[in-house]
Amino acid sequence: MDEEDLASRGERLKAAIIDGLLFVLPYALIKADVDLPLSALGAALILALTAAQFWLLATRGQSIGKRLLHIRIVRLQDGDNGGFFTNVIKRTIVSGLLNLVPFYWLADTLMIFRGDRRCAHDFIAGTRVVKGEPNTAA
Repeated sequence: MDEEDLASRGERLKAAIIDGLLFVLPYALIKADVDLPLSALGAALILALTAAQFWLLATRGQSIGKRLLHIRIVRLQDGDNGGFFTNVIKRTIVSGLLNLVPFYWLADTLMIFRGDRRCAHDFIAGTRVVKGEPNTAA
């Protein structure tokens, strides 16, 4: 895969910002702590968004932000979608747990400046982020 096929650093940043912003309102509903039904609604929205993100990652190699920006996650070895284990377990959950290690998030983020634009979570999962929509033809 050529360098021009890789998603740009800016595209990846924008997708991450979109994905993060999706959780702002539900989180605010929980933290407002003024009304139990609103807190419950916020929690339900977070669960629904998380399920939607995991489903998109598993089936398309895209989060909502990546889908809006027409970029996707593929396995390094063959360019195919990694599915649930690669995209959700390895890339999202394992890397998310590693954020408990001091400064992991910083090292992970700064690795985007490598020539291959792969972050630590890409190395953990054996993935890269490329331009384009997944091939959904059966």
